[in-house]
Amino acid sequence: MVKVIVENLVKKFKEVIAVDHVSFEVDDGELLTLLGPSGCGKTTTLRCIAGLEEPDKGSIYFDGSIVASEKVSLPPEKRDIGMVFQSYAVWPHMTVFDNIAYPLKLRKMSKSEIKERVSVILDIVRLSGLEGRYPSQLSGGQQQRVALARALVYNPKVLLLDEPLSNLDAKLRESMRLELKEIQKKLRVTTIYVTHDQIEAITLSDKIVILDKGKIQQIGRPKEIYEKPANRFVADFIGFSNLIEGKIVSIDEKNGLAFVETPLGKLICYNTLNLSEGTSVVVAIRPENIIFGGEGYKAKIVTSAFIGDALMYWLKVSDITLCAKAHTSLDLPSGSEVYIQLRPEYCKVVKL
Repeated sequence: MVKVIVENLVKKFKEVIAVDHVSFEVDDGELLTLLGPSGCGKTTTLRCIAGLEEPDKGSIYFDGSIVASEKVSLPPEKRDIGMVFQSYAVWPHMTVFDNIAYPLKLRKMSKSEIKERVSVILDIVRLSGLEGRYPSQLSGGQQQRVALARALVYNPKVLLLDEPLSNLDAKLRESMRLELKEIQKKLRVTTIYVTHDQIEAITLSDKIVILDKGKIQQIGRPKEIYEKPANRFVADFIGFSNLIEGKIVSIDEKNGLAFVETPLGKLICYNTLNLSEGTSVVVAIRPENIIFGGEGYKAKIVTSAFIGDALMYWLKVSDITLCAKAHTSLDLPSGSEVYIQLRPEYCKVVKL
């Protein structure tokens, strides 16, 4: 097991700063996810850790030993990493066994040791009995398991995964997430995972680094990031569909509350970031946390959509449109008027 430290990493492509002073740590056996939209710098960061790109500034350490800096650049084969790509990159002319055994053959291991190691990893990734097949005879999920097994078979110090599930269909992606998490925990290999899928990140990760335009927006545990987004970008990216701009006009420190003046009037919110009076903020509310009925705000239903287990409503409240999620038993026609509640415990103040 290995601890990975990334310090003030900078990577430029001509005039574009792809990675802008990024720093984080991955503890022994931890799974850290680099999460963000396309072009945010997450894959470039991963490639710098792998040795496929050389940083312009900053340093990368594996267990205290420097592997990359402005002066040092250890080649990928010297870093003892396993890597899995989005495209699987399994060799079509080789059997499952030969694909997985290839890194061991390069390391000049004996046939008996190769056979033993491949057998063990086949069992872990649930491919036992398929070692004689070729990739064309496998499903997408099975090919991804082959790629994962090949990356793990020689017990690398660090496992790097670049959008490994994005080519799978939704149902298979969900089951592979659980399998991947189980394998990673079983082997306790230090892992850095790249994705743009927030559900994937929350499901898999011990820790998440959210990136935008090459900069870190927030680092934290999945629950912390989900419940306490640091700013508007994070709140929007992890599913807060309702973002209402306002200004904190007073603070209740004892109860951890902020009173925010908004176009809807004064909202009482949980001040989890301890923002001060006078701060311009965004009040973030998830659709499922808007309560229908009771005393509250008068709203008009603009439109609705059936999403299987629930109904999504778009509501006009004053001059603001809010999105609310409700049980399918609440079937309200467009144009009807309702009352909604925006409870303090569900209203989070975040930075603009």
